[in-house]
Amino acid sequence: MIKTEILHKIRQAGVIGAGGGGFPTHKKLEAKVEHIIANGVECEPLLYKDREVILRETESMFRGLGIMRELTGAKNITIAIKEKNRDAADIIKPQAKKSGFDIFITKNVYPAGDEYILVHNITGKRIPPNGIPLMVGCLVNNVETLVNIANAVVDKPVTEKFITITGAVKNPVTTLVPIGTSFKDCIDFAGGFTTHEPVALTGGVMMGGVETDFSQPVTKTLGGIIILPSDHTLVVRKSSPQKVYNKTGHSTCDQCSLCTQLCPRYILGYPIQPHLVMRSLQMTGEAKETLNLWASACCECNVCSLFACPEKLDPKNICTDIKLKLKEEEKGFTKEQMEEAFRDVHPAREGREIPISSLYQRLGIKRYDRKAEFKKFDKEIRELLIPLKYNFGQKAKPIVKPGSEVKAGELIASADENDSSVPVHSSINGIVKAISENGILISANN
Repeated sequence: MIKTEILHKIRQAGVIGAGGGGFPTHKKLEAKVEHIIANGVECEPLLYKDREVILRETESMFRGLGIMRELTGAKNITIAIKEKNRDAADIIKPQAKKSGFDIFITKNVYPAGDEYILVHNITGKRIPPNGIPLMVGCLVNNVETLVNIANAVVDKPVTEKFITITGAVKNPVTTLVPIGTSFKDCIDFAGGFTTHEPVALTGGVMMGGVETDFSQPVTKTLGGIIILPSDHTLVVRKSSPQKVYNKTGHSTCDQCSLCTQLCPRYILGYPIQPHLVMRSLQMTGEAKETLNLWASACCECNVCSLFACPEKLDPKNICTDIKLKLKEEEKGFTKEQMEEAFRDVHPAREGREIPISSLYQRLGIKRYDRKAEFKKFDKEIRELLIPLKYNFGQKAKPIVKPGSEVKAGELIASADENDSSVPVHSSINGIVKAISENGILISANN
């Protein structure tokens, strides 16, 4: 099978980054690279999704890596796994060695799965500020994306998603659900809530958002649903409006610089200094504009806000807001400023990495640190909502109408060949009930 045909199959199957980013996978695989990194680090606390993919889809994961090697010409392939899952690494090690793949064990620190950190730890190279792994000859994909690549080549589209359902639920579990399954159905499968006024953190406790609408659907990029009480400090802080965290930061920040000293990107040498961005809240004019530039390399990991700051301020959201403004205004460091600001790796970097155990303690989530082992999803689904829009490209265009009968795996929305969006498929057998801005609602044929 020629390269263009394989890439076409991957696109037609609707494969995008399953680790959260959602970038169209076929676009990544158009490049030639030296090194492929399979990201199975499971960066966020409490999640077990990547672990179960590695153990349950080993063959498909390896086939996906083989396809990537064929497409990109990569000479080196590394599977990255966190220390907490060393047993899983030991299980797949013989087969990996036979296939010519290396295994790299990361420390139990956060955020070990950040691609900038992974590329540096594995290859010794640093991605240029605001750059991508391809700039240093690397390609990073989540392990579940590899499985989807392998399936795509045999004409099996992306219709299911591995997720962990944990937190304040009766039986934490990792499972494989049809895309579009509601949060409510997932939570019921995990035994239901164990708290009053529950709230969901989507994707992770550090980088995930807050959701109170449990009719929301599982998407191709969702890795987990973490249930917490509405009064939990994480929920309260993540729900703080922009006006509040800006005002608090303006009046309270004492410029201790811990947010910067513990920033994973800063200690790797990148031009990001959250404490200077916080200082900009007290300034106007050119001084403010200059300090704002130090937000541009923020990776939004939330270490500064949820771990480092002794005053519980929110440098992360302030950096995120300023990054968006800089992008809209097409501003940023000049090339010369960037080169000057991009410094050597900090000599104390290893001592400043955040142990997961310390993160649990600081976040108040130790009680939720329970195994979420795999269980086959056997809950009857009455209906589900399949999203048409992800992080990149335009919304896919429905090719079905209300009343249309569809089968699992059937194409229900197309995407422009020249756009970064990908086609969408039904994840169940059923009848199209409605089409809206939110997606295609399908009632199951049970």
